[in-house]
Amino acid sequence: MTELLYGRRAASTVGANAPVLDLNRSDELEIKDMHVYYVLFETPMDAALARLPTSLHPAIPAHFGITFWRAKESAIGPFELAFVGLACRSGIKPRHFIHGAFASTQEAQAYFSAKYGFPCRLAEVRQRELYDRIEGSIACDGRTILEVITTHMQPVVGAGATVKYSPALCAAETSAGRKLVQLETSYQFARVMRGTPKATVFDAEALGDAAIKPAFPMSGAHAITTAMLHPPRFMVDPGTPAESGGAQKLPR
Repeated sequence: MTELLYGRRAASTVGANAPVLDLNRSDELEIKDMHVYYVLFETPMDAALARLPTSLHPAIPAHFGITFWRAKESAIGPFELAFVGLACRSGIKPRHFIHGAFASTQEAQAYFSAKYGFPCRLAEVRQRELYDRIEGSIACDGRTILEVITTHMQPVVGAGATVKYSPALCAAETSAGRKLVQLETSYQFARVMRGTPKATVFDAEALGDAAIKPAFPMSGAHAITTAMLHPPRFMVDPGTPAESGGAQKLPR
C-alpha cells in the first residue's frame, strides 16, 4: 500500500492566537463586480511539510497561493483583502492553509476574522488591472512587503471561462476546540484572464512564514465576478486527518 504524505507540524503549534468563531452564524455576503487576482508559485517541499499540520497532505509540487479581493461596494463597505496560504489537501479535497492575511479596512478585518478565522492585519492592500499587467501589493507601516505582477495576459472565453479557487482553511477557536475552518464562496464569472506571474517584492517573514518563498512561477489569473460568501460548512482537526474522521461537515 502506498504511504500517504502528511505535514510534519504538531497540531499544538497551529493557531496559537486564533480568533474565536461562532459557527452558528448563518448570514451571507454578496459582493458584485468583485476583482479577484490569484497567483501560484512553487516553493520547496521541505518548507511546505514543516508548515503544514499533520492532518493535511502537501500539494505536489509544493506551492502556495496569493489571493487579492477588491470590492468597490459591499455590506461591510468597500475593501481590499489579500491572503497567502500553502496548497494542500484534506483527504482528496484541495485547500489552502492560510498563514497570512491583510485587510484595508477595520470592517473587513473584523468580518473575515470573526466569520472565517482569517489572521487579518490592517494594511495598505492594492490590486489593479492596468493595460499591460495585473498588479497586487501589500504595505505595512509604510513599507511594501509584497508586490506581484502578472503579464502576457490572455482572455479565457467560452464554457471554460472560470477559475478554480481552492478554499481557504484558517485556524480558529470553536466550541469543539481549535479547528481549521473553511471559507465557503461561490462565484459567477463575468471575465477571466490568465498570464505569467512574477514576485518583485516578497518579504516572507512579514507575510507570515519566513520559510515560504517563491521558487518558480506557476500561473496568474484575474477575474471579475459576483461572489457569494456563505457560512462555514466544514472544519478540519489540525491533528486528525480526514481519512481518520478529522474533517467534519457543520449542520445547517
